[in-house]
Amino acid sequence: MSAAAMVADPAWPRARIFCCPYAGGSSLAYRRWADGDPDVEVVSLDYPGRLQRDDEPMLRSVAELAASLFEDIADKLDRPAAIVGSSLGGLVAFELVRLAERRGIRIAVLVVCACAAPARLQRRQALADLDDDAFVAGLTERYGGAFGAVAADPEARELFLPILRADIETFEAYAGTEVTPIRAEIIAVRGEADRAVSFADVAAWRACSSGAVQLLAVPGDHFFVQDRPSAVLHEIRSRLTRAPGRKDGAA
Repeated sequence: MSAAAMVADPAWPRARIFCCPYAGGSSLAYRRWADGDPDVEVVSLDYPGRLQRDDEPMLRSVAELAASLFEDIADKLDRPAAIVGSSLGGLVAFELVRLAERRGIRIAVLVVCACAAPARLQRRQALADLDDDAFVAGLTERYGGAFGAVAADPEARELFLPILRADIETFEAYAGTEVTPIRAEIIAVRGEADRAVSFADVAAWRACSSGAVQLLAVPGDHFFVQDRPSAVLHEIRSRLTRAPGRKDGAA
């Protein structure tokens, strides 16, 4: 079936996957996720101030980011849905699920990638208030070499540092937030070479859902969602295949 025919088919898509990017990232982080099951629509989201939303002011709280994205996707939550987030995006995705459940919308599964559970965030050294050089050095040491490339390019530094700083500030401000468990199942995924997120960080997501929580280790580092999505997508599609309909009467 052609893309045009799928869009015209009222039964398409069978399910949707909504993707929230990591700090400093955009919807492009999930560009490889659309390959695969043609019956599942992958919707890659952008935060205000990025790419398709670059005319909007950046937001500096996880709750505000989630509320902004919820406005964009609410009318698309009419099919079984997975909400995915990487790093900062994992926290945004978690809050998105909470928003949906408060409105009586059932989300099949939350997928948090390369993201410590909220209870584990307070143990981290804060980076957002450091000067530019120390900030980039701290990011590079914690997350890997991609941030070093930004520091070495003056144009990239000017463009991306304000975004990175806003996102890291948002991430760090979420530490200490009191959260109640969601009803959706959770898949918590860690890259085996991720030096920023430990197994204990990921395992702590068990306390964040009243449903099943699966822990998954995949090849790759902190940014595995860009290059190695296949294992995660397999698990998501498995959950969506057996997911019930949209409404469940949640309060």
